[in-house]
Amino acid sequence: MTLQELLKAQNLTDEQVKGILDAMKQNKIYTASEENLDVRYGKLKTDHDAMVAKDAESQKLIAELQKATKGQEDVQTKITEYEATIQKQQEELAEAKTESALKIGLLSAGAKATDIDYLIYKMNHDSDWKPELGEDGQVKGLDDKVKGLKTQFPSQFESTSTKKIEEKKLEKPEQKDTVTKEDFNKMGYQARNKLFNENPELYNKLMND
Repeated sequence: MTLQELLKAQNLTDEQVKGILDAMKQNKIYTASEENLDVRYGKLKTDHDAMVAKDAESQKLIAELQKATKGQEDVQTKITEYEATIQKQQEELAEAKTESALKIGLLSAGAKATDIDYLIYKMNHDSDWKPELGEDGQVKGLDDKVKGLKTQFPSQFESTSTKKIEEKKLEKPEQKDTVTKEDFNKMGYQARNKLFNENPELYNKLMND
């Protein structure tokens, strides 16, 4: 069952459901059919933060080296090589961030975790589209791509068909004279009052016996 279906099952109106979903999106709260989503991508976020910190330190070191070695051609050449290495690391970081956003976006849209890599493979081989992160950290145009994927590969997504929930009430069991006269005589006020409310016929019978 999707979150939207679950909210409707709580007798919320379509307007209330939309309000809740819009508020979640604005606050960057997302859902997925897979459990432990934060665990699956926690390591990726940790690696990303470490790379960002390392990049900042590297840029600072480059500036200091350039200032300290001005006029020393050999050292300047080494610095240039180092800058190229840093640039490559930045590109790898951007690629990792994009892939992470793709995976989380697909999971949030109901894609099965076991099929995520296959779906990304199909998306990356679409000559008319290339994943690109927006300022909000989300992949641009992903919603439209997901709609197409759901049409092409429905089995790779969790079913979103509405499930009808039927309420079944248990039949009230037939009351039986399970309380004996001896039990009744031992009862206190509260116990007798409870018996009176639940089975007045038995209460009156025991009182008159």
